[in-house]
Amino acid sequence: MLSDVHNHLYAVDDPDAVVRESVEKGVGLIVTNAENVETAKKCVQLASRHDIVYAAVGIHPEYALTAPESDLDIVERMLGKEKVVAVGEIGLDYKFAKTRADRDRQKLFFSRQIRMAKEYDLPVIVHSRRAHRPVVEQLIGSDVRADLHWFSGPMGDVLNAVEHGIFFSFGPAVLYYEAYRAIVDVVPLELMMLETDMPVRFGGKEARPWWVRRVAEFIADVKRTSIDHVIERTWQNARRFFRV
Repeated sequence: MLSDVHNHLYAVDDPDAVVRESVEKGVGLIVTNAENVETAKKCVQLASRHDIVYAAVGIHPEYALTAPESDLDIVERMLGKEKVVAVGEIGLDYKFAKTRADRDRQKLFFSRQIRMAKEYDLPVIVHSRRAHRPVVEQLIGSDVRADLHWFSGPMGDVLNAVEHGIFFSFGPAVLYYEAYRAIVDVVPLELMMLETDMPVRFGGKEARPWWVRRVAEFIADVKRTSIDHVIERTWQNARRFFRV
């Protein structure tokens, strides 16, 4: 079955309709990722309403710049809730953190959320814009189960992450940017998952979970295997990664 391990289901106009259509189109697993406390609560609510939906709760690095540290305590209290399967979306984003103070604050939130994930034996789903090396190095040093979402870093960082068993989730961006072909080529299929980052727009349209089929087609082409093999392997990877 198809799986979409990174999206923001709460951000579409009619999340319930999107889930229904996803089921009709062969999607069996959706992980909706939070950005802050408010959206984390929405993720948990959506997961409670739909069998195929699971929640990742966390504070995105952009929001870490303004969120009070007490929000981390609120997120932690959600980690024991039913169908919360990961801490995410967390990480570093140096597009927004331009000063040393901003970067230190993002690192504080990132580090605390990694520790929370380890305490609850949950994986992390990680954002790494313009901060690829520090993100990979911190994940390796933390020895936490991790997925690098929409990772576009230098090949050295990709290979370092692969060597340490870190997962990569690939989305529709691979269909539009040729540079991703090289990354897909070196990441082994056993460390791959599929995502959309819905409602990010590609080709002028909001992504939807079933778009992962086109991503699987691209991966199958690069890996010279069948799309069915890619879909099945990424499905099994996702189930093992999130333990669902």
